[in-house]
Amino acid sequence: MSEHDPHLVLAAGSSASLFLILVGVVLVAGLLTAFWVGSRRTRRQPKPPQGPQPRSDSWQPPDTPTDPDRHD
Repeated sequence: MSEHDPHLVLAAGSSASLFLILVGVVLVAGLLTAFWVGSRRTRRQPKPPQGPQPRSDSWQPPDTPTDPDRHD
């Protein structure tokens, strides 16, 4: 057989492509697993409070009283 036999080139290419397909499948499975685990962790976290919170106004400096009618 010569070095340029097309069957040998195809045989070498198919084993490399099979390896790359296997790597791709493992990579996709890993990404899907990571997404699934992350979404489960997010669902387990407590929900943020729905009512107004103290100092919820981002422009309010720390020394400003929360109630404008209150004088200390």
